[in-house]
Amino acid sequence: MNDVVEVPGEANPLTAQNLFNSLAAAASSVQQQVQIGTQQLQHWEKQVGFYPLLQEAFLDHSLPIEIRYLSIIQLKNGIDRYWRKTASNAIKKEDKERIKNRALEAGIVEPAPLLALHNALVIAKILRYEFPSDEWPDALPFLISSLRSSAQPGAPPLQFPRTLVILLQIIKELSTARMQRVRASLQSVSPEIFQLLGGIYVEKVNAWSALLEHNRLDDASLPDLLEQTLMSLKVIRRLVVAGFEHPNRDKDVQGFWTLSHTQFAKFFGFSETITNPPRVSTLIKKHLLQFAKLHVEMAKVHPAAFALLPDCVPLVKSYWTVVSRLGEAYDAEASQNRRDTGGEEDEKNVIEILGLKALLLIRACAKMAFNPAHSFKYQQPEDKEEKKNAVELIKSQLFTQDLVIMVMELIVSKFLRLRQTDFQEWEEEPEEWERKEDTMSEAWEFSVRPCSEKLFLDLIIHFKALLVPQLLNVFYNFANPQNQDILMKDSLYSAIGLAAASLEQQLDFNAFIEKALVPEVQINEQGYKVLRRRAAIVIGQWMPIQPEKLNRPYIYQIFQHLFNKADPVNDLPVRITAGRQLKNVLDPFEFSPQEFLPYATPILQNLLTLIQEVELSETKMALLETVRTAVVKMEDHILPFSDQIMSLLPPLWEQSGEEHLMKQAILTLLSSLMNALKSDSVNYHKDMLPLIQNSIEPGSETIVYLLDEALELWAAILSQTPAPASTEIISLFPRLLPIFEAATDSAPLALQIAESYILLCPREVLHDEIRVPFLASLETLISAVKRQRLGVIPHLAEMLIRATEHIDGGSENLYNVVAKSLLDSSFLHAILEGLHSAYEVSQSTGPNRKTSDVYANLETDYFSVLARLALANPRVFLSVISAATSASEEQTLSWLLTEWFFHYDNIALVTQKKLHVLALTQLLAINATQAPPPPYLLNHLQSYLTVWTDIVTELAEGSDDPSSLNINDPHAGKDYLIYWNKASDETSKNEAPETARRRQWENSDAVHSINIRQFIQERLQAVMHACGGAQRFQEEWLVNVDREVVSAFGALGIF
Repeated sequence: MNDVVEVPGEANPLTAQNLFNSLAAAASSVQQQVQIGTQQLQHWEKQVGFYPLLQEAFLDHSLPIEIRYLSIIQLKNGIDRYWRKTASNAIKKEDKERIKNRALEAGIVEPAPLLALHNALVIAKILRYEFPSDEWPDALPFLISSLRSSAQPGAPPLQFPRTLVILLQIIKELSTARMQRVRASLQSVSPEIFQLLGGIYVEKVNAWSALLEHNRLDDASLPDLLEQTLMSLKVIRRLVVAGFEHPNRDKDVQGFWTLSHTQFAKFFGFSETITNPPRVSTLIKKHLLQFAKLHVEMAKVHPAAFALLPDCVPLVKSYWTVVSRLGEAYDAEASQNRRDTGGEEDEKNVIEILGLKALLLIRACAKMAFNPAHSFKYQQPEDKEEKKNAVELIKSQLFTQDLVIMVMELIVSKFLRLRQTDFQEWEEEPEEWERKEDTMSEAWEFSVRPCSEKLFLDLIIHFKALLVPQLLNVFYNFANPQNQDILMKDSLYSAIGLAAASLEQQLDFNAFIEKALVPEVQINEQGYKVLRRRAAIVIGQWMPIQPEKLNRPYIYQIFQHLFNKADPVNDLPVRITAGRQLKNVLDPFEFSPQEFLPYATPILQNLLTLIQEVELSETKMALLETVRTAVVKMEDHILPFSDQIMSLLPPLWEQSGEEHLMKQAILTLLSSLMNALKSDSVNYHKDMLPLIQNSIEPGSETIVYLLDEALELWAAILSQTPAPASTEIISLFPRLLPIFEAATDSAPLALQIAESYILLCPREVLHDEIRVPFLASLETLISAVKRQRLGVIPHLAEMLIRATEHIDGGSENLYNVVAKSLLDSSFLHAILEGLHSAYEVSQSTGPNRKTSDVYANLETDYFSVLARLALANPRVFLSVISAATSASEEQTLSWLLTEWFFHYDNIALVTQKKLHVLALTQLLAINATQAPPPPYLLNHLQSYLTVWTDIVTELAEGSDDPSSLNINDPHAGKDYLIYWNKASDETSKNEAPETARRRQWENSDAVHSINIRQFIQERLQAVMHACGGAQRFQEEWLVNVDREVVSAFGALGIF
């Protein structure tokens, strides 16, 4: 290490010696040297010649193995990053050729197994990029030649296993390719490899089989032969599945398939009789596992081929023998607590794994028979015929009535039972065992019991008429308190729960609750804790199936009893399971808070106590979710428990530390609690506002994990807060601004919170300290976010303009203040700039037509902001847009009105149409009656008459129906928006305060309070009067309008 010089990376030239020094440093145990070496390697990785030098270091067998290992790892990572031609700093072609030429030759002679494996991965990754192109045409021929020569006498002993390692990694890599040409090319070379390797495999298996049959277990060549055939079998397994599109049509595959069936039975016999030497016994069992994987993968990947390969049905039935053996092992373990020796334990594991594979195989057969649409993707006529024949074969010959009944009986009587190991874990690690049981179904492919549950459910669904009577017959014999076979009852109750959807018409579950579950959960014997836990689970499974039929009082009494910690039978797994399943009981729509109230106090108090008792975070979060469900379903009835819930959460928050998932669960629960408590939630603001503040602290780690949940809680608090808002809530508003400026996916929720603030405390939001930075942050957001979020931002600007009405009735002075803020924040400039780009698009045509990001609904939203300002005060409006564009009123209004009228037909909502027409009409009153409107307004008279005709006609729809008229307002029938949106301002008992605020806000909107006919009529009469009367108006302005337009407007009877 003395040669390592601590100089900047760029100061060291790339040489073999410098590379060796850097690799030695990076592989050192000294942290400083590791850092120096790693930085130097990172600097070189983009230089020409770096990766061939890395390979040279790997090929130098005189170097320490840790340096060679690091060099091959670096080479493998570099291929991932820089081998593609399109990659930046891609490896040069000359370097690629050097690497490829040496990789294959080095791979078949590498003595270190780990280094040989990583070199094989390097070759496989290169082939992934270059196969089947002509850039490395001799790769596979070289390996095939090496494989052929390795079987000859006198070949180097490492050549055969190392060639197999390379082939295995190549097949693995190419089989995952998505491009059809890669898979097709693999399939083109697979028959040759398969034929060659299959012959070698058979020869070597015959050799070691002969040794075993002659009891020559101490032969020195036996372990090596077993290792070689095991590796050969791994390659063959992947080659058969990935290398043939239709394996059943290949004669060699058919022959090997028959051989696999024969050898599986033969090797299984070896595994039962040979226990020493242990290495030989282990290798034989590994052969069995490879055969099992081959059969299961074929059934999953090529279901039709699996069914049509020779002896498919006898093969599956032979596996059933293994399942039966596994059932015996389950039964032996469940009936006695025997002490296992190492050999017995190993045997049990092999039998269990093979039994699991057998269950997976039967389940795959059930899938191909009963859900073929998900298993087959063939289009050719021959493929369709094979599919049809495969389905018929599996249905008729495999799934016979006898086999189906036998499978169901074995599953229920053996595999659904708890084992001795389960009880040991229950006692030693109760909470961990319960968590594992809850998540076990997600890993059903790796464990016998959950796999059995899945297979049982498949069979009960597809053979309902056959199996349900059989199941219920056994169930009725056991489902009574007098029968004390606890494990069998637990297994049967588990089956009843799993099959709930299939049994709802045949089984009276209420009678089962009353006659079996209620008495059994009260039996105070330690063994009955199994049935208490199962009672909670089976009720949780049936409740979603029959939520309106089940006897809820009985169910609530059972759960009340299960939560009682004073009962020694109710140990931790029983109570935790009850806590999880209570969510399913409370969740259905049919839940009635009043019906639950008599039992709520003991159940919820014990549930909250249980949360403090458990230790695992996953368990705490699951129980918190149950509490949240109770909060949501009980609504305001949760009030008596709110103090206890709130007292529970701060310690949990502190205990969670860096476990942000727990904090997310707490914030979510608090949001639900605030919504349930309505205005009573104010009592807890002092506890929750600091949580929000800490969770959204800019630059903190918590904001990454907790932002969304904190914003949801914030929104819930504002929604349920009655006016006036507290100082603490108002002081939190500036925390929104960094979220707007960050423009993340959380921005929409933050915008919703800002809207709630405007509704709750408009005066405070319009204060100078909040208004100006708020608009500035909105301007930043409107320039950064995606289109789908933009509509909310203009809406907030509309609300700010309208908020002046709720402060002083909308004085000109206050409108000036808001308008100036829109101007100073550049918000108005951004809107006008967007509208001008839309104007340029509408005025251009042909191949050189311009484009704009502002169109359709977004353009409507932009105009709505201007409409609010124009409707509120035309003079302020004209002044501020002139200042924003640095142009005269006439110049700005000319293009703005042209685009506004042009866009009118693209406005989707009638409410926005009316708003825009009101604003455009209000502009005509710019000079009141003292003088006529400016000519640049009256020049658009034809457009005015057109939009007036459209909106008045549309809003008058249905006015001929007397029932639609408001008798207190004779004009309301001519504008249905006034009557349609008019609602009571009274707040209902269970209504959120914000809901009432929103209703009042809507009712006071000009869109719903101004009659459009009257408004147009009054403004038009004022314009005609200012122009010198109707006659002069006709001669100077109306004469320029198309006759049809005037006629259509005149038909409205407005003037």
